[in-house]
Amino acid sequence: MQLPKGSGLEVLDRLVRKSIRYYSDLWKSDRFRQNMLPSLKKLPAIGLPGLNELKRPVESIIKGLNNAVSQLTAKPEKIDYNVVVNSFLPPGARLIKPQYPEDAAAIQFADLDGDRRNELVTSYATNEGISTLVLKRDEVQWYKAAEINCPGYTGIHYRNSADITGEGRRDLLLGLSSASKDRTLFAYSVKEGDTKRIFSKKYHKLELLRGSGPAGTPRDAVALWHEESPGIYDIELVRWNGIDLEQLDRTRYLAAKVLPYYIRRLRQDPGDTASWYNLAETFLETGDRVNAARAVRFGLEYGPDAALKERLSELQSRI
Repeated sequence: MQLPKGSGLEVLDRLVRKSIRYYSDLWKSDRFRQNMLPSLKKLPAIGLPGLNELKRPVESIIKGLNNAVSQLTAKPEKIDYNVVVNSFLPPGARLIKPQYPEDAAAIQFADLDGDRRNELVTSYATNEGISTLVLKRDEVQWYKAAEINCPGYTGIHYRNSADITGEGRRDLLLGLSSASKDRTLFAYSVKEGDTKRIFSKKYHKLELLRGSGPAGTPRDAVALWHEESPGIYDIELVRWNGIDLEQLDRTRYLAAKVLPYYIRRLRQDPGDTASWYNLAETFLETGDRVNAARAVRFGLEYGPDAALKERLSELQSRI
């Protein structure tokens, strides 16, 4: 057997061969038979292994190394997830992609049951409404772990996963839209084959805030933007407390996220009087009355319509 060069095992092979030759020559010598043979006859017989037998462990080592190397260098199985998903769709269904988050794909992955293995999440539309599939894979095949049906909706505005319950695993967030229904955010827990709705809440825009729970808990919160009138928003910050959605202090969120957002909008379009109102309202809620009054003044100077002028004047009276 020819060992691979550079494996380090060819040295062992040379030692084995050299030892066998040495003892074979020694046994044949007259001196060994005269001096040592009488003593050896008193010892129990020992069967020396042949060269072929000594080679077997080396061959086993090489075989094991080859198997290990092949496993490390083998290419992972390439899965066509579109084929997987299509095998679970009913006739006439079409796969749909959420509008947000901006990087959302038609097929997403998240560990919804806490087993540290991602489930496949996708949604499809039929004449009845929107359905969302949660697929898992065992050692053999893919199977349906859950299916969430939401009749009456026609599109997905938002789909993501977040730790809503604070249990250290992801829950499913679905923001659904329809021409005949208000945009609504649904939160579901999916575990052990059981799907449970946590809450539902109407909204116009939203932002997920990761890890905003109390110290030591990973619970996530959601900022919900409600459109009171065209372009005018009221914002609430909510988090699930185990029983219901609780309102959180918005001051930090308004200062860190909302104020920069409206300032960017006004830099792009200084004549956006609705954004001047929103900016003034946000400054006032964060305690900055000076900049709130300044934003109201600029908003009035840009000639808002009658309804917005009335709102700006009312806000000015509260500053």
